[in-house]
Amino acid sequence: MYQPICTNGTGIKRRPKPAVKNMQVHMACLSLLALMAAPAGANQWSYPGDPGFVARSAPEVPGARASWETPEYGYYTGVNPLGGGTAINAPWQLVAVNASTAYALGYYGQGVTLGMMDSGYRTTHQGFQTTMIAPVRASGVYATSGFGYRSTPTPGNPFTAGESFVVDGDQARTSDYSHGTGMLGVTSGIRDGLDQHGIAFGSKMVVAKTGGSDTQSHGPFHDYVYWYTANKALVDAGAQVINSSWGSYVQTLNRSQFDGSGNDLGANGNLANAYQIAGKDSANPAAMASMIPNETMKDLEYQYFFTKKTYSVGGIQYNPNYPGRSFMDAIWEAIRVTGTVNVRSAGNNDWSNPYFRPAYPLFNPLAENQFVAVGGVQPPTAANPEYTKQFGYNEAGLAKWWSVSTPSNSVRTTGSGGDTTYSNSSGTSPATPVATAVMGVLLSRFPNMDAKQVRDLMLTTANNRMSDRTRFLGMGQTSPTGASIAWTAPDGLPDDRWGWGIPDLAKGVHGPGQFLSPMVYTMNKAPLDVWSNDIGQVAIKQREQEDRQWLASYKQQGIALAGPFSPNVLNQNGTLSPQAFMVQGLLNDPAIQAITNGRPETYDKIPYADAVAWRKEWMDARAAYIQSKIDRGQYTASLTKTGSGTLILTGNNSYAGGSTVAGGKLSVVGTNGSGVTVTSGGTLGGTGTVAGAIVVMTGGVLSPGVTAAEAAGIPAVVADVTVAAGDVLRASTAKIGFGGAFAATLKAGGVSSRLVASGAVALGGNLSLSVAAPSNPGDTYTLIQGSSILGTFAGLPEGASFQSGGRQYRISYQGGRVTVTAV
Repeated sequence: MYQPICTNGTGIKRRPKPAVKNMQVHMACLSLLALMAAPAGANQWSYPGDPGFVARSAPEVPGARASWETPEYGYYTGVNPLGGGTAINAPWQLVAVNASTAYALGYYGQGVTLGMMDSGYRTTHQGFQTTMIAPVRASGVYATSGFGYRSTPTPGNPFTAGESFVVDGDQARTSDYSHGTGMLGVTSGIRDGLDQHGIAFGSKMVVAKTGGSDTQSHGPFHDYVYWYTANKALVDAGAQVINSSWGSYVQTLNRSQFDGSGNDLGANGNLANAYQIAGKDSANPAAMASMIPNETMKDLEYQYFFTKKTYSVGGIQYNPNYPGRSFMDAIWEAIRVTGTVNVRSAGNNDWSNPYFRPAYPLFNPLAENQFVAVGGVQPPTAANPEYTKQFGYNEAGLAKWWSVSTPSNSVRTTGSGGDTTYSNSSGTSPATPVATAVMGVLLSRFPNMDAKQVRDLMLTTANNRMSDRTRFLGMGQTSPTGASIAWTAPDGLPDDRWGWGIPDLAKGVHGPGQFLSPMVYTMNKAPLDVWSNDIGQVAIKQREQEDRQWLASYKQQGIALAGPFSPNVLNQNGTLSPQAFMVQGLLNDPAIQAITNGRPETYDKIPYADAVAWRKEWMDARAAYIQSKIDRGQYTASLTKTGSGTLILTGNNSYAGGSTVAGGKLSVVGTNGSGVTVTSGGTLGGTGTVAGAIVVMTGGVLSPGVTAAEAAGIPAVVADVTVAAGDVLRASTAKIGFGGAFAATLKAGGVSSRLVASGAVALGGNLSLSVAAPSNPGDTYTLIQGSSILGTFAGLPEGASFQSGGRQYRISYQGGRVTVTAV
């Protein structure tokens, strides 16, 4: 039924369409086909008989979408109907993020490089037999000594200062690569018609190893040099997004049994004094007694303090070459220059907040727009056929502004038990590569965006609605405590539990949902793009309100604004709080025994003076960051279009900061709720409405309408969006300043492209006419309408005659109209 017209080694079919007559449209189609092409001689993304094809027009989209939804793609319920039963035996993560819509439009990660920092992977697995998956190559020497595993009283997985290391993902120990094997399948498992495939199966994936398994502690006992080397290797290999699913935070000795010095007081012997704190949904505080607390600000801050202490003078990972800089700082310093985004698992311990690692931007706000924290979502069941927030895992909380929730339970993926093994994985670990892969697909859809911009796009187009389009209201969704786990935030804002919600490729491929900062879109890699989502500003204005309030309160209250310290911070007189607890893996660590002069129980306690200084440090950094955003206008939702390409906006956009066209063309086809300024090298067109003022400055051009070529080129970008060619652009007011220009096309029958304004139009720039059809004497064309016309075009006073296209015309500015009449 669907005859392939171009495979280029991809195996992706495209339905034939009539020959394209217009060269601009033809080049747009060729550009898209070139983008989709695999390396020469490769067949990386498909298999013989693959039914998946890419739509060329809106009517083809439903069929194209269905063509990708094979058993390998998975099912909404995660249950393969051919197999029967109720167990999750098929992928459901691709369905949850609506991946088939992106595939139907031709986007599956091609041209994008992702990175993964995990335990390594089983290189011989059939799901990885592609040159699109490769280890990085880098090595170095440990600068400090320590242990990677600290979730038990006796630490394990040692590393030693002066010992050489390699970070290559294919050099993992076979006993440790199980976790990375599963995570890699979620992003990158090949599309081969078998058990499952990765969401971004068209992306290149480069892999580095953590040096351990999933029980590798994610802080704070890692070597700065190792983590900088590994992440820098991924960045140098081109990774635009790095997946970090690994690790669990260090645990405590049971707080109900052990005191803060590690003394065993017998079962429940410390219950009266213990820092008993329930998880987000646990009805029993003691159930969380062996987990490091993470329910409140003081808990998360303690993790920051503990990290600071570990990497400062006297700390077990102190490196004089990088004093005070942690393994998280190493990761940040490796990615900050390139703009690579780090996607990190929130943790699986039922707390209101992610652990320090994904919450790192709370203490280093400069890193926020390069981080994503990921919580969990459960699959639908027969009893509750909707997505349910996973209440047993850490939630968005204090990191809600950079958090999403993705499939985390029974995620079908590659298994490490054999080369043909597939299994289910649960936790925020498999949830994280879902978000990473979504970003990979979106980066292929928006080659003109960097990873930070795609991150914002993913956040602002995430889904917070059930299949019936109501918000996540919680049909049967309560935690064991009986508390609702439904979505509570207003639309357009992140939720305390869910963050921004479930990433949604069906919406994300159609452009941003909001601007979270002034957006600069440089179109030098694609000639045409169209954004059809309604672009708003609810979140950025809410964030501004929250940040300004925080800043004002901090100026008034100082560090007291952050509340009490953790019980593991010593009292001001140096005494220990009765609620203090003991972190596992310290008492039996010989290096900590030595560094504390035989008092290892003191190592995880924070001196009061240090806590005060470190709190002031992070709060000052946050205050400076907010003030800098205020000073630079970063709480203004606006768009600046640069580059040579044409961007078409079809949505009803409500961002109030206006748009600037500084290069190429911006066409408003929907509604823009704020004005547009056109500067040198830019052109404004479209058939929609600009609710604010249009200002054309020197070198800018106002050219109303959408050309037939532009309209015809859109299906090559997103086949499910159609735009009609047209002539009229509407605005409230307009000013064409000296050195600016108004361009109009004269068509048959007195029709022309024109501007219709509800207010005044001020003229002073140049008039540029093109004649698409011969004019007859007496044909009158209306170029501009307004409540009044102020001024004239340069050199063209009232009644002036001029020549264009071999015909003489006379111009008039009477009656609130600018007209030209053929004479």
